Amino acid sequence: MVALLLLAGCESPAATSTSTLRLALINDPILNPVLSPDVGSVLVNKVIFPGLVRPDDELRPSPDLATSWTVSGDGKVYTFALRHGVKWHDGAPFTSRDVQYTFEQIRDPKAGGFLWSDYTAIERVEVPDSFTVRFILKTPFAAFLTLLGYNSGIIPEHAFAGKPIADNTTFNRGKPIGTGPFRVVGAVPGSSLTLEANPDYYGPRPKLSGIIFKLVPDANAQIAALRAGELDLVTLEPASLPGIRDVDGITIRQASVPQHYFVGFNQRLARFKPAAIRRALDLAVNRKQIIDGVLKGAADLPVGTIPVALGEWFAASLPRAATDTGLALRLLNQAGWVRGAGGLLRNAKGEPFRFTIRVDKGNPSREQSALALQQDWKAIGMEVSIETVEFAALVRDDLQPGRFDAILIWWTTPPDPDQYSYYVTDQINNNVAYSNPTVDSLLEAGRGETDPVSRRAIYHAFQAVERDDPPVLVLYYPREIQAMTARLTGFPKLGIRDALRHAELFALAPR
Repeated sequence: MVALLLLAGCESPAATSTSTLRLALINDPILNPVLSPDVGSVLVNKVIFPGLVRPDDELRPSPDLATSWTVSGDGKVYTFALRHGVKWHDGAPFTSRDVQYTFEQIRDPKAGGFLWSDYTAIERVEVPDSFTVRFILKTPFAAFLTLLGYNSGIIPEHAFAGKPIADNTTFNRGKPIGTGPFRVVGAVPGSSLTLEANPDYYGPRPKLSGIIFKLVPDANAQIAALRAGELDLVTLEPASLPGIRDVDGITIRQASVPQHYFVGFNQRLARFKPAAIRRALDLAVNRKQIIDGVLKGAADLPVGTIPVALGEWFAASLPRAATDTGLALRLLNQAGWVRGAGGLLRNAKGEPFRFTIRVDKGNPSREQSALALQQDWKAIGMEVSIETVEFAALVRDDLQPGRFDAILIWWTTPPDPDQYSYYVTDQINNNVAYSNPTVDSLLEAGRGETDPVSRRAIYHAFQAVERDDPPVLVLYYPREIQAMTARLTGFPKLGIRDALRHAELFALAPR
């Protein structure tokens, strides 16, 4: 990964002020929302690059760079009125051309981004004038406004001068230009990213003087830094709660978030392609033991990939995932895998059922979950090894290029049931190469259905299909545990990703 560009040698006022918020990252960020799929990049870019809309306290789309919008009767034309007087961090004016340019880059797979699957419904983007943007859709797209407020920050056309956006390493790694409430003033590779309040921000003047994102990949090190007063907010793993729960000056709270943690099996490999094999792997796992033991109860048993946090979209009538090793072995036997000498599963060629699961290094919950999975699969005769990898490398070298047997990771999805880009054949975030024609049809239909009752039925049907042909092994739906200094105010009761869209409201009381 290309290093962050080191900027000004002197510390900015934001670096020393007592009203500077200090947050942890687990990887060096890419400072471009079109190019950044990883969690570290997403968190930073929420602060730097606003979108046309942003989620309110109920995760509903609310105005941001757009002040209002209208939707045509057929649901295929969205017209946005943009704010006047907005400036980029370099002083250039923000116009509708920047929005059009951003979506040209998002929709072009050759640009190197990871959002194009979300916007395949767009036919074209028109700019009638400098403060109006019109999206013409091929078909109605129910999730459109929600997606606009999720990771789709707007980038400045003038900063790239007609060159590929991925080639501008100065912008992408150290000196981005956004319109958000904070702007980057310093970046140290492998260490920190320093932001200061943007005096020209179009919204309420930020209450903080700055934000420092510190690279702290290890979860235990994050806790130690929080206790020592070197960080102001971290998301906790459940195992860390006992060591932080009663510390003076630290507040703990939980937020329901649209996440599903899963084991992805690489279905490019013949071993994992049959649905019966993936179902057997799923049935062998004791999730309740993982939730109760590793996660201390701070998670929910899953049905499928749509989490319980999405309320009515979650198929509550379907049974939660359960353990059935007897059925798992019968499915494996039917697929040609039989336990022989030493209790190992082997196929007709005598080959053992052997694979490696990869997980990010430094996170105790995920590392312990991987150990529990290893034991569950060993109990039915599989040989499973575990490899821990730095998170950035796990995403860059394993997940995105599809170079893995199995991978323990998670998706934080928009607050909408649309999972088209994750589980439809050949879509950009379908890293496991899952393909099911029925799922393709259902998720395509769900995107275009605007009637809530009919749309809900579609996604409940999708979850029913997932039971027999699981795209991934969903482990659990976590609850985000936030530990923060009691001095922090103005932080919405949302998951950290959505809360950061409101960073101008954050404040730190004096020590």
